[in-house]
Amino acid sequence: MTPTTAERRSHARFSHQFEIEGLQEGQGTQARMIASDLSLGGLHCSSSQDYPEMTCLAVRLMLPNGSRVEALDVEAVVVHRTELASVSGAARFELGLFFTGLSDDARARLARFLARNSSN
Repeated sequence: MTPTTAERRSHARFSHQFEIEGLQEGQGTQARMIASDLSLGGLHCSSSQDYPEMTCLAVRLMLPNGSRVEALDVEAVVVHRTELASVSGAARFELGLFFTGLSDDARARLARFLARNSSN
């Protein structure tokens, strides 16, 4: 992480790997993605679906909670996109998502999840 990147972040990021689903506003294509880190402000993930920067997404976080999974719906915008090299030929992209629509309830649930899992 560069000093410039660190200065722009207003929330601590925690390493968590879990599934998310993304749906571009106005489109019918839904992508399954794997998140690799998460904060109250956004997340980093890999995706087989390409979303250009500034794309608005409806995102469903599939947060593990013991033996079950809690779905948490948020709105996000793609703020970073990198195409990954692939030996199989299948396209993969790294995306940085910034949460733009997070209700008070969703923010509280996400904060509880982060607090429970920040030491993992």
